[in-house]
Amino acid sequence: MLTLTFDLRDVVRALRRDRAYAVTAILTLALTIGATTAVFSIVDGVLLKPLAYRESGRLVAIREIWRELTSRFPTLEVNERHFEHWRANASSFESMAQYVSRSANLTGRGEAAQIVVVSTSGSLFDVLGATAAAGRTLTPNDDPERGIGAPGSNNAVAVITDTLWRQRLAADPRVVGSAIVLDGKPYTVVGILPSDFRLPYRERLTAAVDAFIPLRVNVGWIGDHNNEAIGRLRPGVSLEKAQAELDILQAQVSAIAGKEALEPVTLAASLTPLTEHVVGTSRRGLLLLMAAILAVLLIACSNLASLSLTRTIGRLREAAIRSALGASRGRLIGKTMLEQFLLSLVGGSLGIWVAWMALAAFVRTAPVDLPRVHEVALDGRVLAFAAAVSILTSLLVAVFPAFRTAGRDVQAALRATTTSVAGDRGGLRRHAMLLAFQVGLSVILLVVTGLLTLSFVRVLTVDRGFIAERVLAVDIALPATRYADEKLRQPVYDRLLAAVHALPGVESATTTSMLPLRGQGQMNFIVPEGRTLQASEMPSANFRFVGPQFFRTLGVTVREGRPFRDEERDPDRPAPVLVSGSTAEKLWPGQNPLGRRFSRGIPGEQGFEVVGVAADARTTMLDDAQPLMVYVPYWWRTRSSTSLLIRTKVDPVAILGPVRRAVQQIDPEIAVGESRPLEQLVEASLAGRRYQTQLFVAFGLVAIFIATVGVYAVASYGVSRRRREMNIRIALGAQTSHVVGLLLRQGMAPVVAGVAAGAAGALAVGGIVGSLLFEVRAHDPAVIATVVGIVALVGLATCGIAARRGLSLDPAAALRDE
Repeated sequence: MLTLTFDLRDVVRALRRDRAYAVTAILTLALTIGATTAVFSIVDGVLLKPLAYRESGRLVAIREIWRELTSRFPTLEVNERHFEHWRANASSFESMAQYVSRSANLTGRGEAAQIVVVSTSGSLFDVLGATAAAGRTLTPNDDPERGIGAPGSNNAVAVITDTLWRQRLAADPRVVGSAIVLDGKPYTVVGILPSDFRLPYRERLTAAVDAFIPLRVNVGWIGDHNNEAIGRLRPGVSLEKAQAELDILQAQVSAIAGKEALEPVTLAASLTPLTEHVVGTSRRGLLLLMAAILAVLLIACSNLASLSLTRTIGRLREAAIRSALGASRGRLIGKTMLEQFLLSLVGGSLGIWVAWMALAAFVRTAPVDLPRVHEVALDGRVLAFAAAVSILTSLLVAVFPAFRTAGRDVQAALRATTTSVAGDRGGLRRHAMLLAFQVGLSVILLVVTGLLTLSFVRVLTVDRGFIAERVLAVDIALPATRYADEKLRQPVYDRLLAAVHALPGVESATTTSMLPLRGQGQMNFIVPEGRTLQASEMPSANFRFVGPQFFRTLGVTVREGRPFRDEERDPDRPAPVLVSGSTAEKLWPGQNPLGRRFSRGIPGEQGFEVVGVAADARTTMLDDAQPLMVYVPYWWRTRSSTSLLIRTKVDPVAILGPVRRAVQQIDPEIAVGESRPLEQLVEASLAGRRYQTQLFVAFGLVAIFIATVGVYAVASYGVSRRRREMNIRIALGAQTSHVVGLLLRQGMAPVVAGVAAGAAGALAVGGIVGSLLFEVRAHDPAVIATVVGIVALVGLATCGIAARRGLSLDPAAALRDE
């Protein structure tokens, strides 16, 4: 213990004498360990932690497979009636539930509000193991076919979330047992959920749900795959066994559905652990982000090891003297390790503070669709990771210096002069190895950064096919009970559009069933008139229900024909529609589509008549191929909720107040939901890519900076060990440029080796990032060549500076150094 105390004091005194090295090491460790810990906390919170439900390892997500459609839809959401067949007959599950969300109007509590309501099986909370903060949750007895929610009963029940309770119901504790009005229908509030409850949705766990009501099954056996479904496996039942049982039940469903469809239907089930289902496509991006920050950490460790090795070589005579006076090899190694451990301890402690600051920034700026981001925290698991990283870092940094100190021949070290010590060839080789490692990792990280950046630029500059500037998007919801009949909804939307058109500053306005960049929406089969196709042969298209001014408002070009008109509302004729250019080419390749008719493949359906062809527009996702699109007049099928798109002559936000007043004048119970400029939706759709790209750019800049410092350190070390030789050459008549060239070749050798290894590594990891790229090849030669060129030029410039500074002494004075 006394020896350890003495060595610790000696190490502290040495670090105080060499403050520049100590401060550099501590700050480098604090920043890199802090950033690594922050990123790990995100990965841990999103990917590694169990879901915040009771025994979440037994929870599975269930989807359906329709064999005849797998080429277009690998899996589908769940049909309500299929699910009820499983729930009644499956023995592998302790409990099962299905649910689907929709918007609803909350009235009678101040101004009408549009909220999100989930219709669900009463067993949902049993599956999740969730309890109410006040009152109770829904139970299977609340299902319409079992209890008080039965058809014809007015005693419907609801469970509300803490958010709705506080924001809309003034946190009134007397709410439980009272009624709220949803879409004009009273629901008795039976419970309030805890503030931390989250509903699992595919690829996200942050759905802003306001209330839960019982689900009434009212669909047929074919189609209508709209619901999420989850189940809790019985103890000891494997995922494979449950899968096999559901496949048997799906065979029974297939027989019933085939009779209804009048053609073969082959159904199967797809079971996935709920954690994987929720995380979805975020997994690869987060793991890549973790790999990037670990690469930065390794680059920093390599650089610190190189600096420490340089410092250690300068103290070899001191170590030899200690050894000659009786210090054991183990003690010399231990002292070097102790120094690095002390630096890592201080750097790691500061790193926790850095991690806390960085994590707050990460979470604050994270895209809204990053799943489980609310669960990210610096908990015990993360702190243990930070401690492990600090210890591992100290070992990585100390291993070369420690064994270099202990491995030196004592007598040779005592006889050595300063120059001969500095001229140690083994030390130079180790420096070169560490530098090549740094450069190689930097090249790989910069290539990935370049690919992601180029991909993001391509998304930014892609032809959207629509114009978002000066367009306001407003969600509208009618009370569903009062406007249950479509004939009642149509006049309201007509009046609403007329009122908005009349507002000052409005150029045009339209309704749309789905806002741009909010996904695909309703998908239907499309079958040209006169052709009979099996379901597996029918193409499918995205149906948008829009107003006549949709194309003018959104700036979508009508290539052929014209938009439909208000006077074309003839129920005895096929509905006039516009199709996208790709849809026209799919149904009638090389032919004129105007005047042609098609249907959704439903026997006896009157169908649609093409009056125009619109240009393809990326209105579902900017970074994905546009699906086949059909634009249908909103009056053909009016719904209780829609969205307004309003093109203005002024700032779109300026007309929001007049729009709200116009809506209230038509009917005070119409709810105005989320309202924002369409440009905000475009920005939101880019948030995930922008966030990832910004992080990689930051990591890439840090990596190239650390690598540049490493190149300079190694080049300076190489110059110092040959300074006497080079100055003698100059004193004997050698040209300075020739001497500098020799030093550049020496300094650039590890840089070139690292660049070559990094380029090969970039080719190897290219496939990993391929799925994250848009219109960019994973092995893009331009990106790789650019990165290689930049790193090589930075290395050359850094070596050149080090060489010129190293030879700045007077050659005659250098001859007298020894």
